[in-house]
Amino acid sequence: MPSALIRILRDQKTAIAEQLVALVAETPILEAERQAMALAQVDSLIGMTQQQPEILAQMLDELTRTQLDDPSEFGPAMAAIQDEHQAALAAVVAAYPESREALDTMIELERLTAQRTQAVVQQMTQQMQLQIRETAADRQVLRTAVQELSTPIIPLYSGILVLPLVGRIDGVRAQDVTEQLLEAIAREQADIVLLDVTGISSLDTSVANHLMQTARAAALLGSQVILVGISAPFAQTLVELDVELGSLVTLSDLQSGVEYALAQLGLAIKPQ
Repeated sequence: MPSALIRILRDQKTAIAEQLVALVAETPILEAERQAMALAQVDSLIGMTQQQPEILAQMLDELTRTQLDDPSEFGPAMAAIQDEHQAALAAVVAAYPESREALDTMIELERLTAQRTQAVVQQMTQQMQLQIRETAADRQVLRTAVQELSTPIIPLYSGILVLPLVGRIDGVRAQDVTEQLLEAIAREQADIVLLDVTGISSLDTSVANHLMQTARAAALLGSQVILVGISAPFAQTLVELDVELGSLVTLSDLQSGVEYALAQLGLAIKPQ
């Protein structure tokens, strides 16, 4: 035997549809189309009330996944559920103004509305989680691209690499520089690395120590690091910070560094 809610939805189908039409009166579609859509909404409600809770949950999950693939559709979907709830509730009150059955029917209606709302909210949550994951992935791709651009390791000649450093060097970037440089040294079998510090925006003890650590790490792979681009202010800062350069070769500019590196390999640039 159909439940009280199903009987009301069937008996009051036209009245409920008319109220739904009134609730969306400003929608820019023809009156006949609004009426047909409203009747279809009531039929859908009737169909939902006839399902077992487990089946209904699966059906609502499938509907929300197929029909709400755009976050902009969540608001209208929630509004439609509330409109249908309001119209059906008005029909219940009209059918049972003062009876226990009216209360039971409204409880059933509330349960159905809550389940439908939960399905939409769950889909919204899944969409938001997907967007968050996609955003995180995009940020990682961007971060990787920025790292590659900010640490361009250039093979200058067989056995010689050039690493120009530009901008600010912090702990994270220093670690990236060291890792990428060591990978390049191993890959290119480099004997000499010209570490060009001309473009470093600021120098402090931390940056200086990072540079020294990079040089020592390269030495462990059999590669000599030559520090080039040492300006007068840069040199003065190194002295003030009391940075111990050890056996690290320092030169004033990249040209001097290239000439030095070639000489170490028994080569030279000669005019024709």
